[in-house]
Amino acid sequence: MAGLSLPGVAAAIPEGFNPVQTPQVAAQEVAFSAEVSRMESMAVSAVAEEPVTHVYAAAVTPEPVATPPAAILEPAPILEPPPIFSVYTVQPGDTVSTIAARYGLKPESIVWNNVEINDKDFLAEGQFLRIPATDGVIHEVRLDETLSDIAARYSVDLNAITTFTSNGIKTPDDIQEKQLVFVPGGTVPPPPEPAPASAAVELTEPSGDDTGAPAGSSAAPPAVPFTPSEGLIWPTSGPISSYMDGSHPLGVDIDLYNNPNAPILAATAGVVTFAGGDPCCSYGLYVVIVSPGGVETLYAHLSSINVVQGQQVAQGDVIGYAGCTGYCTGNHLHFEVIDNGVRENPLNYLP
Repeated sequence: MAGLSLPGVAAAIPEGFNPVQTPQVAAQEVAFSAEVSRMESMAVSAVAEEPVTHVYAAAVTPEPVATPPAAILEPAPILEPPPIFSVYTVQPGDTVSTIAARYGLKPESIVWNNVEINDKDFLAEGQFLRIPATDGVIHEVRLDETLSDIAARYSVDLNAITTFTSNGIKTPDDIQEKQLVFVPGGTVPPPPEPAPASAAVELTEPSGDDTGAPAGSSAAPPAVPFTPSEGLIWPTSGPISSYMDGSHPLGVDIDLYNNPNAPILAATAGVVTFAGGDPCCSYGLYVVIVSPGGVETLYAHLSSINVVQGQQVAQGDVIGYAGCTGYCTGNHLHFEVIDNGVRENPLNYLP
């Protein structure tokens, strides 16, 4: 159909047209067209993203892991209160004053709690001393004794004893015989002044006058001697090795070096309110007797005891045998007298 022409249709042939290259150009156009279609498809399906300002983890479900075992909370340890006293071994050069300063105590607190101290400035090397937790008195409860009795004896308020943690006392009635009780702030009264010796009065024969008055009747009357509540007898026989004074304020020591196993007699009749003790220190084995009149006698450093607490004894009964238990520098008897709560010089009660 050569030479056929259509009216209104004009064919524009580009310059440099080469019919031989037409298939290659067509292929490029097809490839380009496919790429454009792919990009348009992506553009249509894409969702515009907003700027990320927060990241939420709530939508993320973590993989389950093993739950660690709950921590086992052990109860807090219960702290035991400190003991009411510790034991100290005397070193060379020690005195009561240096030991008291080392523990922050008054020298009296060392003396009161160690009856064997005879000289505050001289202590035997190796001697055992009871060192109280603070200033005060260590007291051993006796039969039928109450905390009120103990508080009154050492001039302190009852609460001072019950609130001292180391005593472990919940109520004033929560005490037993032989129990050690610490009396914080307690004091032992000083020994009484020795009684004046009675003045000797020389009586003359009557003058024979009508009055019958003896010569010298105008002289001053004699001093009244000390009169104890009741008569005591010597618990044993021997010389006095330590008198009751400021350095040995609780009683007297009767030396038994030549009679180490002497029988010890009850100086007064009464009830045994204590029979026991600790052979290692302080009083050692000892006995306490209270008479019906309220006179309390104490016998310390025994080797053995013949009576039991609560037993009735008569004056002169053998209550034990002498020895050297506790701390002692040799066989002797430590003897005390407490008259209705007041510590007295035993020599004022003995014949």
